[in-house]
This record gives sequence, C-alpha cells and structure tokens, in this order.
Amino acid sequence: MAATNVPVITLTPAEMDDRRLAVENTIGTLRIENLEPDEITKGILCRYAQGEIPLDEMSRLIHEYTASIL
Repeated sequence: MAATNVPVITLTPAEMDDRRLAVENTIGTLRIENLEPDEITKGILCRYAQGEIPLDEMSRLIHEYTASIL
C-alpha cells in the first residue's frame, strides 16, 4: 500500500494541471448545484489530482463511499 501523499503515478506538469483543473471543475459544478463535497470526497479527489491514484481507482473509491452513506 502506498504511503499518504506519495505519487504512485508519474505525471508531467501538464497532466498535473489537467487533473487539478478537472477536480476544480467538478467541485465548481457541485457548488453551482448548491452541493458541497465533504472532506472524504475532497480527499479522494485530491489524491487523484496529486497522482496518488489513477482515474479508475478514484471512481471506485467515490462510488464505494457514496454507496456507504446513502
């Protein structure tokens, strides 16, 4: 298991910017709908943006988390 805050995916600066922008847009879209992601959701998104987890892992974690709270 990877340590916290350690990138496991090598990303170029442009890829990091793309991920950061995607996460910011996702959070912005939620806020437009008057929804605010909780800290766990933000943490998962942050891990993705920093290259700690790939897209499929982020999607799985978000899905599992939201299923557990509904």
